[in-house]
Amino acid sequence: MKKALSLLLTLAVLLSAVSFSSAEETPKNRQADLLDLWDFGGESPVWVASVIPVSSGIVIAPAAVKDIPAEQLGVTDGVHAWEAAAVIPDERNRFTLVFFDEDTAYARYGAWEILPRGESLPAESCTVRYGDAAGSRINRGVLMAGEMIWQGQRCFLLSLTDEAPAGSPVLTQDGRLAGIVIAQWAEGINRVLMLPAEGIVEAVSGVAGLLAGLPEWSEAPQGLSVSLDKNRVTVDWHEMDMPDNPEGLPVYMVIVDTGNNYLNSFPAAGNTRSFTLLLTPGRFYVVGPVVSEDDQPDEVPVSYASFFVPQAEKLTDYGFTPVRTAIAEAPEDGLKQGGEPVPVTDVTEELLRSGRAYFYSHSTYSVTKDVDGISLLVTLTDPEGNNYRYESAWVYSPEYMAADIWYLPLKEMGLTAFLDADGYPAGVYEVAYYVDGRLADAFEFELK
Repeated sequence: MKKALSLLLTLAVLLSAVSFSSAEETPKNRQADLLDLWDFGGESPVWVASVIPVSSGIVIAPAAVKDIPAEQLGVTDGVHAWEAAAVIPDERNRFTLVFFDEDTAYARYGAWEILPRGESLPAESCTVRYGDAAGSRINRGVLMAGEMIWQGQRCFLLSLTDEAPAGSPVLTQDGRLAGIVIAQWAEGINRVLMLPAEGIVEAVSGVAGLLAGLPEWSEAPQGLSVSLDKNRVTVDWHEMDMPDNPEGLPVYMVIVDTGNNYLNSFPAAGNTRSFTLLLTPGRFYVVGPVVSEDDQPDEVPVSYASFFVPQAEKLTDYGFTPVRTAIAEAPEDGLKQGGEPVPVTDVTEELLRSGRAYFYSHSTYSVTKDVDGISLLVTLTDPEGNNYRYESAWVYSPEYMAADIWYLPLKEMGLTAFLDADGYPAGVYEVAYYVDGRLADAFEFELK
């Protein structure tokens, strides 16, 4: 992995500064236009999308790019090509940030200045620009625009003179970045949803915040490999030399979910030189060695490999259909009497702490014989973005397929252990479960 974290953290500061700077600070003769993203993972390169340069070594790409491994991607300006160092979606999955080590200046294009916060202008004076695999650059006019709130975010609904894909920049007459197209609007023709400039600043700064605790990126330790099969991740370091350790302290392999405030670690210097975990889809991780006298290291690795677990597809195997997934409470006469947990609408902290709270699932499917050997992952994400996981196994069975109802205490699953100790933050919690790496069902609750 290339050195890029310092660029990212600098960008968060620069974007905030840009929001309040004057246009005169930007050189008028600077070239600014789209770059291109290519997938070099096959026999021949495949053009992926035109992308928006927002700073040295960082571009904004469409949301779908997050599912392409960083090692396959390259950013080009028509003359130079740079390997992608990391591919990270913003927290709401509206677009993807691609980072690369820019060892030579762009031959053709620089980054656009972002429209300062609070500056308004008629939408009809803007253009939407995008590119194609041939290197063409195409402009679309804006006919009308209306402000709206979408998924809790201030956005604009634009009507264009012709179609334009997600990931296209919306530009002012003097070439400043006023927003980015994040979605096609289902109703009407050539209507798109635009995230304005302040939303871009917020999203990019949010990613910077996720990575603020990590050392600068560098090449991953030689011999350390990470392989993914859906959400099953295997880390192997059989061929890796252990870090310098003159004091002879234990070495651990530490895995960091960059959204969490806690770490997972495994002894690294013994006969076991690999581990496999079910990780939560849609999250960015790093893993590397740490020398520590503590059997639960609280330090992030100085050198590490990074990877993104792609968002999971919906579970459709054997006609799987979720009926109800919820937090439930044991009936008053107890489970021993044959009763089932009762799903609750109002989830309280007292219920979660008491041990009476259950994860409850009811689904249907169709099979002719038992199908086993399948992974199950249940996750709980708190309002601060910390993600807690529980691994188990799944079996499809003809005996239960008409009404496969199962439940487990959250405490038995360990999903609330950290929250019981540190406290439950206010806000919305999300619970999801994945079968063979596919999303079976998810729901949200807010503590009452």
